[in-house]
Amino acid sequence: MKKKQKMIFLILEKITMMISSMTRFESCWRISTFFLLCCFCLNGQQDKNDFKGFDPGQKVSQSEKELYFQRLETINSINTIKIRKNLSVAKQVKRYLGFSSLPYTMGKADFYFYFFEKKLRKYGLPEELKYLAVIESAMNPRAKSKVGAMGLWQFMPSTGVQYGLYHADNVSLFYDPIASTDAACRYLLYLYKKFKDWELVLTAYNYGEGRLLKLIKKTGKKTFWQLQEFLPKETKTYVPSFLAVQYIFNFYEYHGIQPMKLKLSPQKMSINKTTQTAHKSTLQEGVKKEVFAFLNPHLIGEQVPSGTIYYSL
Repeated sequence: MKKKQKMIFLILEKITMMISSMTRFESCWRISTFFLLCCFCLNGQQDKNDFKGFDPGQKVSQSEKELYFQRLETINSINTIKIRKNLSVAKQVKRYLGFSSLPYTMGKADFYFYFFEKKLRKYGLPEELKYLAVIESAMNPRAKSKVGAMGLWQFMPSTGVQYGLYHADNVSLFYDPIASTDAACRYLLYLYKKFKDWELVLTAYNYGEGRLLKLIKKTGKKTFWQLQEFLPKETKTYVPSFLAVQYIFNFYEYHGIQPMKLKLSPQKMSINKTTQTAHKSTLQEGVKKEVFAFLNPHLIGEQVPSGTIYYSL
């Protein structure tokens, strides 16, 4: 299995080099096919390197733990959300460092983080919350979980509807990078006003607000670390994963990781609105079909209803 993974990674590395010579990200949907080889496809499947799935992590040596903690202290010193450094965090760092798909996740994050940061600032939220989408969807805007959660922020249908998202035949705002991010920010703000503790906010985002409140009432415990032993497997590692992902994004160079660079500038993206029902192809003027598809993962049908937001360059 390891030989196959290595072969796939070498193929993708050569493809990435070839792509870098193209102009303005010439073939985004072909790149989606390449992501498929790394389990990053835009067909709704989750990454094989599951950022959110439970894994207790790998064994960490004392020297590794000390190095991770030293670097993590740098992150905690500037973050609003302070997370305890313990062995479970170190194990998640080492686990993620083994993900062959990291360069592709980080490449997409470099594009989407521009919009995430703007929305987080708008709502007065800590900018490090942008890393939640890495854990939730591996930066796949069309990710769909087995239980029905959708999009970059993995909203469940019932929660998404409360925050203005919808899923129709031709348009799904769950897949809209900007609309879903705005909804996620409002939901995170709501959770913080309720729990007033960022670690509990992260826990509620994964485990569910109602279930967490019941668990707090049942156990009498009031912090994530006190509740950790009572939480399901996935949620046990969710808060440690949040800090571990930040470690990867801040110290990847020390581990020989080279993020893929997308030749597409988020600053140049324009926001438009249809005035009448139109065929998708008529909205692509001046933009390559593949680029338009990459910018508009929420347009899931060929017909685009009147009043629909779409993105172009």
